[in-house]
Amino acid sequence: MTEPPSKKFKKNLMRDDAADVIIRALAPLDGGGFAAISFLRERVDYITALGDGVSGLCLKTGVKVPVKMEHKALEEAIYRTHPQETPVLDLMDVTGAAAQDALFPSLRKDFAQEATAPDRRSLDDVPLRIAFFARQPQQQNFKMCVFDEDAIDWSSVEGHTDGKNGAYTKLKLTYGHNSPFGGKEVMFDMPRPKFMELYNLAKMNGDEELDLRDWTRRRDPDRTPPPSFY
Repeated sequence: MTEPPSKKFKKNLMRDDAADVIIRALAPLDGGGFAAISFLRERVDYITALGDGVSGLCLKTGVKVPVKMEHKALEEAIYRTHPQETPVLDLMDVTGAAAQDALFPSLRKDFAQEATAPDRRSLDDVPLRIAFFARQPQQQNFKMCVFDEDAIDWSSVEGHTDGKNGAYTKLKLTYGHNSPFGGKEVMFDMPRPKFMELYNLAKMNGDEELDLRDWTRRRDPDRTPPPSFY
């Protein structure tokens, strides 16, 4: 039996999620040289002007990346990039050797403290609700579902690649729960490895809700590819 979406799900459906933008850059290594890194926009803690057309990009993990861009230009690029228009913000050409001589200032401790603190995740097993659009077998009919994780028979989760819209996941529901199209079997257009990756990430982060509706909704006739999750 499906349950109505929570207010939080309804709110997420109406807003742009800043975490959708992926940023690529070259970060300096302690022993010299640079490493290519990719991270979500939500991982950015702050940016700072370093002078001479160079700015600093600081992540919540404490990583600091000099960027060969004016402070205002970098601010615009990071915080005003629309995830649907530019899902990946590539800063590889303006980081690394292009800005290697920049020095970061020592900011007040109360401002930079959060940037150097490691992430702390709770070890509590938080119950997770999952939202997605189920597809009717052999059809292009879609209906939104919201299930608690204990409504899923996890031993039945299968991945298939021969669906009408490419790879899809199929699973069975436990006693007392039914597919919106009848029966216990549910399928949705998302590769099984990606579904399990996002599920495990949500569990590790202690999230209460996993919203997969944007990925699993019908995308014909424009054939828009599903969003990337990293």
